[in-house]
Amino acid sequence: MKRLIPLFSVLLAVALLFSVGCKSDDDDNNPTGTNNQPDAWVGTWLSAGDNVAPLLVALFQYDSVRVVMNDDQTVVLSTHPAGGAWADLNGTYTVTKAASGDVHTIEIDYTVFAQAGIIQVISATPDTMKLEVVQTNPDIGATPRTPDTGFGSDPTLGNTNIQVYVREK
Repeated sequence: MKRLIPLFSVLLAVALLFSVGCKSDDDDNNPTGTNNQPDAWVGTWLSAGDNVAPLLVALFQYDSVRVVMNDDQTVVLSTHPAGGAWADLNGTYTVTKAASGDVHTIEIDYTVFAQAGIIQVISATPDTMKLEVVQTNPDIGATPRTPDTGFGSDPTLGNTNIQVYVREK
């Protein structure tokens, strides 16, 4: 029995070290965030009324747009035309953080089309998010904005394609 106690202690110590070593890997389930906090754009965002991009109002008569950006880089876009019903589109997104500043590049791939452009989250009460994306696939000849060119810099679209969202959760 005396020989089993040291062996049991060694096995317990090894098991403890193994579980502590594995725990750090399990805690890092957010490779894009920092300090295990989700990136600023992760959450549920609503654009309604005057916050809806004028271009979307003119082309599709949207009165509300909701986007849910998940930590696993999936996205759900819900659009609501005036007097109509909500419609959902699922997709994935990739944000490439700028070397400096808080305006980043975003690419969104839905099942029927893809978009690219820029995103900015402004920390406030409540947080707001600006998004300016254009369709890139199928190609419609639009040029996505970049952090260097900035919001509203397209000579044709100007500010009509800037979507402003308010964080819901």
